Formats: sequence, C-alpha cells, structure tokens
Amino acid sequence: MSESKSAKNKPPQDETTTKKKCKDGPNEDSPNTAILMALQEQEERFAKKVKLAVREVMEEVLSGEIQTLKNMIESSNSAVNELRQDITRQTELGKSLQGRMDSMNANMRAVKQEVNTHQQEITDLHDKLVEMEDRSRRCNVRLVGLPESAEGENAVQFLQEHLPKWIPSLQGDGKIEIQRAHRIYGSREKTNRPRTLIFRLLRYQDRERILNGARASRSEIIHGASKLLFFPDFSNETALKRRSFDSVRRQFSDRALRPFLIYPAILKVKVNGALHHFKNAEDAGKFLLALNHPPLGTPSTSSLPSVFADQENPSIVTSDSS
Repeated sequence: MSESKSAKNKPPQDETTTKKKCKDGPNEDSPNTAILMALQEQEERFAKKVKLAVREVMEEVLSGEIQTLKNMIESSNSAVNELRQDITRQTELGKSLQGRMDSMNANMRAVKQEVNTHQQEITDLHDKLVEMEDRSRRCNVRLVGLPESAEGENAVQFLQEHLPKWIPSLQGDGKIEIQRAHRIYGSREKTNRPRTLIFRLLRYQDRERILNGARASRSEIIHGASKLLFFPDFSNETALKRRSFDSVRRQFSDRALRPFLIYPAILKVKVNGALHHFKNAEDAGKFLLALNHPPLGTPSTSSLPSVFADQENPSIVTSDSS
C-alpha cells in the first residue's frame, strides 16, 4: 500500500525528462545543422568556382579555335556574297549576250536573205550575159574538118567561092556576104586535127540557110579528102550544156529516133507521135531506159560526130533552132 501511495505521490519524472529532452534536443542538433548548411554553402560556392574556372579554362582553350571559326565564317560569308554578286553580274551579262545574240541572229537572217537575193541577181545577170554572148555569136558558123591553110590568105573569099559548091541549096539565092573568118586560136601539138574555122555572116538568114542546107544534104560534104561539118557557134557555157546531151542523143539515134537540141540546151525528141523535152541529160536517160525501142544492130554515129574537142569552144553540136 505504501508503495502504491508513494508511487502516486511521486512526480512524473518521465514526462519532465521527456520535456527537457525535447527542449534540449534542438540545442544538441543545431551545431550539426549549421555545419551542414555551411558545408552546403561552401559546396555551392566551390561548384560555382569550379564552373567558373572550367568556363574560363574552356574559353581560354577554345577562344583561338572559336576566333578561327569566326574568321572562317566571316570569310565564307564574304566569299558567298562575292559569289552572289558574280552570279548576279553573270546573269546580267548573260541577258545582255542573249539580247545581242538575238540581234545578231536577226541580222544574220537579214544578211542571208540579202545574200540569197544577190545570188539570184548574179545568176540572172550571168544568164543574161551568157544570152548576150550567144546573141553576139548568132551569125557565126563553125566549120570543122577543113585542112589547115586550105583557105589560103583570104578565108572570106575562099568561103564565098566554095560554100555554094559544098551546099548546093545555096546556089542561085544571091551571094552570101561574110564579114570575117578566122581559125580558132590554140596549139596543135596535142592533136593533128585541123583547127575549126569560124566565119561571121552579115545576115542571120544566111547562117540558117547554111546550117539547114548542110543538115539536109543527103551526102557527106567533102573538100579534097576531108569531111566537112557545119555547126552553130555558142558561148562556152551554153556549148558545155549542149555537149552534156551527146551520149543520150547517140542512144536515141541508135533506137531510130531523131533527137534535136533547141536553144539554149533543151533536148527535143518525138516518140510515138508525142514530143518530149528534157532540160538535162539525166532525165533524158531515165526516159530512154523506159522506152521499149531496142537499139539497132549497128550504132549510128553519122548524126552525132564525136571527134571534135575545140579548145575555144569545147562543145560542137547541131541544133534546129538558135
């Protein structure tokens, strides 16, 4: 009982002690907290210093590289700007050159058209010149086969005396007046054939009488032992064009056809009652191949002589018209 009373009267030490401990507890932990806080602050300051130091070191280490990169970037930017300016200038220059090219092309087209016009004019003038030369020769006759020096010193008188003998159709139609006569100029070293004698008549009608009479003669015209042939006189260009028909004319003659050349160089032939005209030997050759007329057994060479090659006028062919 006494113990229980004493226990009841005894003050509660545990609660007081607990309170003291609660009061004294913070006092005992405060130094540690301060230390921790100080350590944290010091750690933060250290970290800042480390970061600053690292930054300074990095900046110090990389400052040169960064500056180099900056310089390179600036140089690249400058080069790009210059390149851009160059491209702009080149573009403007290209546009300018394109304009000039267009202008040059237009000028070239105009010049080409003008040249074509001039070429056509030159061709027309050349054709007129050839025609004028042919007209100036329209009263000329070419005598082939007369031996050298047979005419003597006076060729005009010789021809006036012998033409009616060679061509009987000239007899009784009055005297043929000849203005002049001469041999063509050239060397005889390459051939022994006599040079062609050209004589000019006063009247064109006499020239036609001579050519038609020689063509209509049934027998060969002979002087001494030489065969004589009479031909019209043309310019070299016309004569060359006419001579291009020689081969095809012989082929027509071999087929019993009678081809004729009309001025300036057009071949006329009558086949099966129809007249055909050819401006070049190629067309005449194609037409000849299409014919069903077989060639005769013996080629005809009398109508188209092939033994002449005059130096002054390389083509000697007959004609029914001038």
